[in-house]
Amino acid sequence: MFKVQLAQKAIHSLTMALNVLIVGAGIGGLIRSDDRMQMAAIALREQGHDVTLLESSRFSNETGAAIHMAPNANGLLKRYGVDIEKVGANECSRIAQYHAESGKALFQVDLTMPNKQWQHKWLLVHRAHLHNALRERAIGKEGKGKPATLRLASKVASVDPEKAEVTLESGQKVSGDVLLGADGVHSLCRQALVLDNAEKYTPFDCGHSAYRFLVPKEEVMADPVCREFVEQEGMLCMIVGEDRRVVVYPCVENKLMNFLMIHPSSESRSDDAGWNQKGDKKRMLESGASLAPQVRALLEKAPEESLKVWTLLDMEVLPTWINGSMALLGDAAHPFLPHQAQGGGQAMEDAVSLAAILPFGTPKEDIPERLRLYEQCRRERANKIQDGTRLSGTSQKDLAKMGKKYDGQYSFLHGCDSPFTDICVIAFAFTNYNFGHDEWDFSKNALNKHLLSKQPYRFRQPVSFGPSPGPRQPLNALPDVHSMAKQNQTVASIRFKTSRTYLQNLFPSSSFSFMSAATVVEASIVCCSLRNMTWLGNTGYDHCGLYIHGVKYTKKDGEILQGTFLPILFENLTDPIITGREEIAAPKWGCDIDVSTSGDSRSVRMSWRGTTFAELEWSGLQAKPQINGVNGTNGVNGTHAGPPPGRPGPPGPPMPKIEDNGMFMYRYVPAVGEPGKADAEYAVFDEYEKKDPSSAASQQDTQDQTTKSATIKFSPGDWNSLPTIHHIAQGLADVPIYGIVEATVKEVPSVGDVRGARRIE
Repeated sequence: MFKVQLAQKAIHSLTMALNVLIVGAGIGGLIRSDDRMQMAAIALREQGHDVTLLESSRFSNETGAAIHMAPNANGLLKRYGVDIEKVGANECSRIAQYHAESGKALFQVDLTMPNKQWQHKWLLVHRAHLHNALRERAIGKEGKGKPATLRLASKVASVDPEKAEVTLESGQKVSGDVLLGADGVHSLCRQALVLDNAEKYTPFDCGHSAYRFLVPKEEVMADPVCREFVEQEGMLCMIVGEDRRVVVYPCVENKLMNFLMIHPSSESRSDDAGWNQKGDKKRMLESGASLAPQVRALLEKAPEESLKVWTLLDMEVLPTWINGSMALLGDAAHPFLPHQAQGGGQAMEDAVSLAAILPFGTPKEDIPERLRLYEQCRRERANKIQDGTRLSGTSQKDLAKMGKKYDGQYSFLHGCDSPFTDICVIAFAFTNYNFGHDEWDFSKNALNKHLLSKQPYRFRQPVSFGPSPGPRQPLNALPDVHSMAKQNQTVASIRFKTSRTYLQNLFPSSSFSFMSAATVVEASIVCCSLRNMTWLGNTGYDHCGLYIHGVKYTKKDGEILQGTFLPILFENLTDPIITGREEIAAPKWGCDIDVSTSGDSRSVRMSWRGTTFAELEWSGLQAKPQINGVNGTNGVNGTHAGPPPGRPGPPGPPMPKIEDNGMFMYRYVPAVGEPGKADAEYAVFDEYEKKDPSSAASQQDTQDQTTKSATIKFSPGDWNSLPTIHHIAQGLADVPIYGIVEATVKEVPSVGDVRGARRIE
């Protein structure tokens, strides 16, 4: 999963928290939105923001009912330290289905093993207990961040999405940076999004209503007629009829049974269709008259004084959840029917998604864009689950009219043309889709991808974790990190005369050749000791390479590029080896490099696990006037850059003055499972004149020593002594050395990074 800190802007001491306003709902049938509001407050508080909850009632409470906290929701609660098992939640450990009219058992499944596939438990909890736990976490002193401010008796009269501002009925205006509408199914905030189509997006009666009530388990257990529905602990019991059903499950440590009796709305309709509408027990029993005797016995136990009934509302899918600096969440954005028990869970996913996408340090000017990302994260999933919920609550007759068949196990196996087409052909597909998700992980990853898309980052293996820091990519740093750095290096080089006919065999393609037809050419061994490297935590490393001068590359169109070819570069640290190989096609190999100095001498020894294969010596070094450049060599991850001076060599024919304009390297990526075949193979060129300002600065040498008394010795080794590099050592040992042109040791106050390297064609 990508890391936000890799891409986000640097956070400094002046960063301010966002001021987040959350519009909730009052007790007039909308109290269910409180849990959604509290969850948003918790998640955003923990991100470091200032959160204000606007609640229309003078007090905030919750009435008697239970709710599912499926694994996808329970995991989010646990992330924020809300352990509902401590407030009486019990696990859903068994599921059973009965035929409502006959009372016949259709199936019963022990969920002990299936539940182990989820990261978190499937819990059943009393809604009031959940509400209190969320409220305490949102406005209490414990927990990360500043406690949210709860403003009661603050009924909102209008909202301004662009300004993130609300006007209360008192006339007071309250504004913030972000406005969240968590005000339930009859959302005022939603109306502000669909002003021209308010009627189209008004919630409507889906055709069914639901009675709900709680009964102590012991009362049901005492009745032998109906005890089979509750005697198994943690059992979710669904008693399904043609157009009505009864759902029973335990809460409060399996001591209290929650009942839901879904029936045609016409049988209980009244003017008051809110969440807390008083239910009529007589009418409920009349609705259950066609049910089996043992089912009716369950309904008989409903307490008259606390029986509630509410109309199940549905709504057309909104064209958008956002406008300016305002976003909807929960029932305000997507009212849920109860058939999949995901309404609360999806609202919590909305809340956590918002928190993931609005971390501390989010620039205010980015809020509209971030809210669009929130909608992208949540819209498809919420709509899919809504659709699945509608289908699972549809009667067998209506399903038949639609060309579908419900198999009783959350899968539609025939004629499925819903958005679930890709997952509905396996048993419990809805459950798998609902439970197998973590919104924090999903939205956090979406934010990272969003941030990474804003500028080109260099990716390399392992790509699963996003772009890695490197010499050309110091992530999470201030823009002027390089100007603040004290990177420096010692560059020791030996330029020598050698054989064209031998060195041309090191060219990887026929497009490479020497500028001169002479058989005597020049090359250099350059060894650099890099220090105070910013991207390496102010540490350093050494590298040594062979640089072949006076090389040209002839492009397919006939254009000629001139430069230095680098066939091999040894380094003694893994990090730059990886970055150079993958990012700029540098031909790097790892080995031990030991550098020592004594008086006017310097030596470099390269070895592999104790076997030395290269010895370089500079002796009799003397100071000389500063001359920019390092004999025509260019650095890879830090070697000094500059064009060659073209000096003549020792006695023999004079060398032509050939200007090297850059450095050549060659990319080769082998195809997996296909020996001899490349996935990528091409030449790379780094032009000196296109390097960044740090390269120009790097040519300001502070010290310069030179000598013509230098030696180069390579020992080839064999399969036993140098098992992985003996072929390279052999090739270097075979390089003819006809004489030393010049040897230098320079102290350079900066380090280049070869960020100008490009594919030639």
